[in-house]
Amino acid sequence: MRLCLASLHPRALSGQIDSLAGLGRVLMSRGHTVQLVAPFETGRLLEDPLTQLDGGPRGLAGGALSMARALPRILEASGSADLLHVALPTPAFGWLGDLLGWRAGVPVVVSYEGHLAQASEALAWHNLRLGAKGWLTLWGVNNGFFGRLGHHQGRRYIVSTELQKQELEALHVTGGNVTVLPNIVDRTKLRRLSREQARHALGLASAHRLVGYVGHFNQVKGVDTLARAFVQLAQRDAEVELVLAWSGQGSDGPVRRILRPVSDRVHWLGKVEVGTFLSAIDVLALPYRSTAGQSAIPALVVEALHMGRPLVTARLPLLEEVLREGETALLSTPNAVDELMANLERLLGDAVLARHMAAAQLRASWDFAPERLCDQYEELYGAMTAGGVLERRVA
Repeated sequence: MRLCLASLHPRALSGQIDSLAGLGRVLMSRGHTVQLVAPFETGRLLEDPLTQLDGGPRGLAGGALSMARALPRILEASGSADLLHVALPTPAFGWLGDLLGWRAGVPVVVSYEGHLAQASEALAWHNLRLGAKGWLTLWGVNNGFFGRLGHHQGRRYIVSTELQKQELEALHVTGGNVTVLPNIVDRTKLRRLSREQARHALGLASAHRLVGYVGHFNQVKGVDTLARAFVQLAQRDAEVELVLAWSGQGSDGPVRRILRPVSDRVHWLGKVEVGTFLSAIDVLALPYRSTAGQSAIPALVVEALHMGRPLVTARLPLLEEVLREGETALLSTPNAVDELMANLERLLGDAVLARHMAAAQLRASWDFAPERLCDQYEELYGAMTAGGVLERRVA
């Protein structure tokens, strides 16, 4: 089968691009012809790590212009394919799926990486106080009004969670046209090392227990909450340190200011190989404030399951759909510094709990096995292209 996988995300270092590239690699391993199209050069996207490909506009205007320029390239590439699969951020961009479905000469599948932002979340005082511009921008381009602008005339939609499916049904998308398929995480990049090997590779000489965070420093990630929790934890435990692997997106200034009293126990890294990083740390902390503005199932959550890495993250509806409280993760209320600190302290201090959690995570990771998910993608694509190119239509 000849497949065109397309994304309008303007930056290579993103969960959406990572998931789409992972899907492409698995499909190619099964003999399909795959072409990836995005607003940036994708020639090496199926071969090289994303950490080597980051680039592109960071501002809203530059990103929008980059996305607009990619539309004709996607339509051109789809002309030589049997099917076009286009990944969009949320249903607020559904009108772009309508446009591509109208102009493309092949069946179109639309997948949504995330969900709509809620006004109650964006306008909450504690969020506005931390970064009004970021929250208002997130809500301003990703809200229910824009979601209702799309006609959602596509033949098939893919989302990662049941809650996203319910969101689409509220926008009058027939449930039978929506398939729930978690985003693919490419396990080939999750190289498992011993703790000593991984720490040596990352230049971490410490023999202490390490709490780790990797990713962007945007407001929705809640890294400042982790910083405050770690300051408290460091006062109670002299043998714990924090490792921050920053992608370069967002601002590190507020986090550095919070951590100044314990700066001698904080390690700052840049972009890292995720498998090596997860092998080096003892607990992964992902204190999200919201699942809006990112993958509905963050790639790092799935990667922690694949690696069997004890996890502390946020008690948010989409994460509760994926994780089992006390089994595959400990969950904390967003912005609750004391609760996050207590969960980190509990997991670091209870070796039996950490071992049981790691085992439960490895069992749960079967639901996200790329090979298993690829079977479902192939079945979906096959149903869309039944009879070869019989459903190909003239734009």
